[in-house]
Amino acid sequence: MKVGITGAEGRIGGYLRAGLDAGHEITSLTLTPQQFESTVVDISDAEAMSGVFYGLDAVIHLAGDPSPAGSWESMLKNNIVGTFNVLEEARRAGVKKVVFASTNHTQHGETMGDSPNVLGTSQRVMLRLGDYFNPSSIYGASKATGEIYGRLFARHHGVQFVAMRIGAIGDDDSPVRAVGRPSEDYVRAMYLSRRDLVTAFQKALEIDREFTLAYVISNNGRRIFDLRETNEVLGFYPQDDAETFFRAE
Repeated sequence: MKVGITGAEGRIGGYLRAGLDAGHEITSLTLTPQQFESTVVDISDAEAMSGVFYGLDAVIHLAGDPSPAGSWESMLKNNIVGTFNVLEEARRAGVKKVVFASTNHTQHGETMGDSPNVLGTSQRVMLRLGDYFNPSSIYGASKATGEIYGRLFARHHGVQFVAMRIGAIGDDDSPVRAVGRPSEDYVRAMYLSRRDLVTAFQKALEIDREFTLAYVISNNGRRIFDLRETNEVLGFYPQDDAETFFRAE
């Protein structure tokens, strides 16, 4: 499969470039020139996007501002306008599928503590994909907007859309970085290993479905996302658990 990855220079982009099935032909799209081969394009510029997806079977859309503390101006440009431009160019290019890097923050307002990366420990709930949006930040709201545009393009333009509500993934592939910090409970609930990340995106490329919403976290003992629908629909059964690392401490 010929797969384009926007934001290929980012952390997740790097993991996917290295880890996806070797049978895929990857085209990397980046905002600035990189040491690896890439097409340089600003997704917020619709004119610059013209033609960059031609010949691709699928696009993994990672590009955007990933900060829960990001400004409205940045979220509008990079996450809302940028995502619309990606979907519109995918439609024009005849791309069959867009896999979208959404976020757990689309629902985190339900469980947030004092800040977007803190879990309210008194709110022990199990959230489901069908529960309504409750974003914890402008960032979360911008990703919810991307999911809505994805549903629109899937239903009316025939572009299959998979929205991946991604958890917490770091540079060291371990949640113990959060020990003793205010974010510890959040990370223990939302931890996502590199192995589970790559498996989830591989499953997203394989699924043949108009619109799919999925939780992309590891099988954490303290998770607050109900993984059953993701297991059944996406076929993603995460293997790792944040608690394994804490038991080893």
